[in-house]
Amino acid sequence: MSSSSSSGAGASSRKASSRDPSFRDSSARASSAAAAPGRGFRNPLDAWLARQCGVQDTDANTLARALREARARALTRCLNHAAARSAFYARSLAGYDLERFTPEDMRGLPFTTADDLARWEDFLCVSRGEVQRMVTLRTSGTTGSPKRLAFTETDLARTVDFFRVGMSQLVRPGQKLAVLLPGAARPDGVADLLRQSLSPCGVEVCTPPQDLLVPAKSLQQGFVKRTPPVLPIQKMVQEGVAHCALGSCPSARVATPQAALAGIHPDIVQWLDEVRPHCLVAAPGQLEGLLRHFPKSGPPGLCGLLSSADRLDPVLGHVLSTVWNCTVLDHYGLTETAYGGAVECPAHDGYHLRLLDLVVEIVDFCGDEPLPPGETGEVVITTLEREAMPLIRYRTGDVACLLPGPCACGSPLSRLGPVQGRLERCGNRVRVVQMPKGGTQAGASVRQDRSGHDGPYCTVGDWEGLM
Repeated sequence: MSSSSSSGAGASSRKASSRDPSFRDSSARASSAAAAPGRGFRNPLDAWLARQCGVQDTDANTLARALREARARALTRCLNHAAARSAFYARSLAGYDLERFTPEDMRGLPFTTADDLARWEDFLCVSRGEVQRMVTLRTSGTTGSPKRLAFTETDLARTVDFFRVGMSQLVRPGQKLAVLLPGAARPDGVADLLRQSLSPCGVEVCTPPQDLLVPAKSLQQGFVKRTPPVLPIQKMVQEGVAHCALGSCPSARVATPQAALAGIHPDIVQWLDEVRPHCLVAAPGQLEGLLRHFPKSGPPGLCGLLSSADRLDPVLGHVLSTVWNCTVLDHYGLTETAYGGAVECPAHDGYHLRLLDLVVEIVDFCGDEPLPPGETGEVVITTLEREAMPLIRYRTGDVACLLPGPCACGSPLSRLGPVQGRLERCGNRVRVVQMPKGGTQAGASVRQDRSGHDGPYCTVGDWEGLM
């Protein structure tokens, strides 16, 4: 459920811990909240957050006030934890009054970048013996050095709780969930965390043999310097694919990268026929390939699916829900967020955030000013309850906005809008790479925005002609 591809292995045994009691207590509250049934709230994530805050009243103002106070305490705790135990943040936060910052106003605090994480030891706030899982990621930053991320058992337990609540929208006790994400079956990987989350609820979590899955690397082969063939839905209808979608979106277009088409092993179809899962967790490229194998109806028994690991194009989501007659939800998460970040509800009106675990800012990607809801910029995250490697104002490189107003489901809480692209930096230039679903770079005309300042300016399109 992460948008970054991991190459690390999980620890083979649980480790004893001498962690900060405040983090341990907050994790216990989250676990207890996730285990309790939700009452009175239309959205299960709102009910989960309310229980963690001790809120019984379903009044929106009461919940918002309790969340604001709980998040402020968590941020202060996070900043002090990082400054006291991380060599990197001991340097970068030196001299700051850490008590004055709030989740609503973090201006002035320094940013953290992917390049910084190449020196991961400087971020570690626990002993190596307390690290439950270590993940190594390639980075497209200026150094090109891999970044490493560490998680304690408590860090992962909070994700387990989030998965349990989010997946309750798609799968019920007595049903089967199939996880198709490459590499997800590693210890404390996505499938394992889902198993830890859902097995106590009576959900069976299945993964196919790993040789039937595309390596995570293959899902990203189309990212650089090529545009795949693009098929209108109408042409797909003529080919016998997605015939039910024509009336709803006759002019829609869906990119079909060769990596996605080649990425579905024929035996996956047989495996799905045998297992008959009620719900799938898969990447958009995999779902696109499966649509070619199941062009008129979904895999037998399927009633829901969660797309993760990459941006789900709304058209593909609509085609899947229409042709397969199932509920389709999208998930936003990074390895940096311990895999879980935000998830759609059936209203499809934005991604509901883990507000007690993350502060999400939208920052001008040509500068460093936070932007108000509705304005698009770079997604910047701060992890509130992370023990092993807290991240403060981490620039994700994703382009999105925070959505104004309540969700169509009735939730009054902040939501993240769809990711519209990725940022790539080269010197003082910033390029927005717009990714259709399937992970393929879209061709775009070059646009420059020079605002008169000496900092970077923004472009959309290729580097050619700008270097």
